[in-house]
Amino acid sequence: MQDSGPEMTSTIDIDAEPDEVWEAIVNGELASEWMGDVIAIDARPGGRLDFGDDEMIGTVEEVDETDSDRRIVWSWRHREGLPSQVEIVVEPTDQGSKVTVVERLLEYRIIVAPTNQTNPWQMSVHMQLAA
Repeated sequence: MQDSGPEMTSTIDIDAEPDEVWEAIVNGELASEWMGDVIAIDARPGGRLDFGDDEMIGTVEEVDETDSDRRIVWSWRHREGLPSQVEIVVEPTDQGSKVTVVERLLEYRIIVAPTNQTNPWQMSVHMQLAA
């Protein structure tokens, strides 16, 4: 995982087997409920998240890690927001499953660079995640 700042953790118990819960996460059903938007997840490292909402156009999102049908981590940033990383872990319980979601703000820096060699006053500004 990347260097991170503050984080928020939420846990919920679900009366369903971990395999069912995992499938609902990676097919976008649960993530869509949580985020309020239609979402499709390509649940493999380097995979993309696809938000169906026009307001989410301009987001940058990519799956960072997945572990044995129990954990997925993705990084994302809304065009007007700060970069964060979301980790979802599914654990079996006696009653079904426990799902833990952790969202961490990622460390970043602002890069300002000339975009035109003939006019050094033309600059581009972008955000780069800290290494």
